[in-house]
Amino acid sequence: MAEKRKGSCLFCSLQCGFGMELDEGAPVRIDFDEEAPLNRGALCARGHYNIELLLHPRRFLAATVNRRRVPRVTAISRVAGKLSSIKEENGGTAIGVIVGTELSNEDYRKAVSFASDVVGTRSLAVAYDGNDFPFLEGGGAGNAAPEDLDDADCFLLVGDIFWGHPCIAKRIIEARHASRSNAIYTVNPYRTNTDWFADFHIKARPDTEPLVLGAILSALRAKGAPKVDMDSAAAAAGLAVAEIEALAADLKERKKVVVVASSRLGNSASARLTALFASRIADSVGGKYAPLFRGGNAIGAYRHVGSGRTVPEILADVADGKIKALLVFGPDILQLYPGAVSTDDLEALGLLAASSVFENDTSKHSDVGLPQAVWTEFDGSYTPSFGGTTSIEALVRPQGDAVAVGEMLQALAAELGSGIGAGEPAGEPEAPEIDVDAALGAIAKRAPVDGVSLVEGTNPLHRWDGAITGRMTFPQRQRPYCEVWIGEDVAAELGLAPGSNVTVTSDRGETRIIATVTDRMQGGLVAIPSYVPDARGLMAWTPNAETRWYDVAATGVKMTSDS
Repeated sequence: MAEKRKGSCLFCSLQCGFGMELDEGAPVRIDFDEEAPLNRGALCARGHYNIELLLHPRRFLAATVNRRRVPRVTAISRVAGKLSSIKEENGGTAIGVIVGTELSNEDYRKAVSFASDVVGTRSLAVAYDGNDFPFLEGGGAGNAAPEDLDDADCFLLVGDIFWGHPCIAKRIIEARHASRSNAIYTVNPYRTNTDWFADFHIKARPDTEPLVLGAILSALRAKGAPKVDMDSAAAAAGLAVAEIEALAADLKERKKVVVVASSRLGNSASARLTALFASRIADSVGGKYAPLFRGGNAIGAYRHVGSGRTVPEILADVADGKIKALLVFGPDILQLYPGAVSTDDLEALGLLAASSVFENDTSKHSDVGLPQAVWTEFDGSYTPSFGGTTSIEALVRPQGDAVAVGEMLQALAAELGSGIGAGEPAGEPEAPEIDVDAALGAIAKRAPVDGVSLVEGTNPLHRWDGAITGRMTFPQRQRPYCEVWIGEDVAAELGLAPGSNVTVTSDRGETRIIATVTDRMQGGLVAIPSYVPDARGLMAWTPNAETRWYDVAATGVKMTSDS
């Protein structure tokens, strides 16, 4: 007999609610949950993938040792034996642990206990996508609630909110049209779908968003506003001072402003300042701040794991040979951070164990592969962007040998003759000190890139890294090809016709791809699909010692028409 149960999606930090129809425990179809507090029944394309995640024929459901299928207990025993010998020979500090951003809060606390109490290592880090980490470091988790979207008379949207997180688009647009005097302001380097609905779109050049937001704070005369020379800030961002001052004056007169910001690939210092200034603008006008993240439980990961070590630091230790064993729970680090660590470095490890929902590039190089359960297959709590806690009860039993990461950690601890506690809920890590004026000065001095400049292009059918959504049926049918967005001026210089093929080359490699010629792109900006491995790999992922994260940029970019 069919029954309907409720779940939540972790394809982004909105954690939208949905229904799922089950027939004798087997998933039949996705349904809408009109009682969900944030999305009120709305569901984007990615939300519908929650059922295919459970039914997909290519799920990774059996543990492997050296690429051969074995019972899970055998794989766990192999990992424990290797960890024990490596720890005895090199100490616990030679072991690293990396977790993804879709684990439950409970599993994050177990990971902390496992790393510190069982293994004896500080090298535990979260594999955030894009600039989620510097965004959290700069602006924190925000203070907006779902009902704030309905009450707002003004929105300041930084980033392509409507494509990246579609399910809040309707509420924001409805609030805008609740009164003729309400307004939406957007800050984006090119015209996105979000900017279609804007009353005013600030086309700031890539990575100059902090200059714009810092100048707004200065014009507001807000407490703690950075020292900003309005003329130089406006020039660096490609704007007029009057545009910034007019926007600030309007924000000051509003009754309720909601600032919504999302990160994108680019300079990590700029991302951190963008989040910091976005949150300060909201505070200065008595409004609310809502940061949106790519990782479904990025906020929970930040709060429970903390920021003691980061992925760039751990992968640098892998390359230097300081880390001899690496456990990766969830992310495909080779696709998420292309070029940040080599396959040779991973092969040189004494142990690489990786868990995943699908077999991926990282698990293919692992000594031991562990099948990981999807978030709808086990109970857990999560921390969404709009406050509170999302509790997810298992909709179905895990398939095959797949289990939650917390269960794997408990089994490993038992094999090592120890146990792990549930741990205590952690608070948000202390925000790092930032020399704001120096950072802004560095951004202002950056010269605009001559010629073609690659920026991240997104698609609502895909999650940003494409690791899971690239395997889903719907995007393969609806968009079987990927594309770059090229401005009309660049297309004219290259003699490109819409739909023709181009070869895009950078210092990291090249890819052949279909060109979409559009008036959305300004100057020499070209938007590449970050969810496609070949295109994502054109970007260099360079560790930034100050932010402890990656600066992502393409250098030596050239484009040639294949026609």
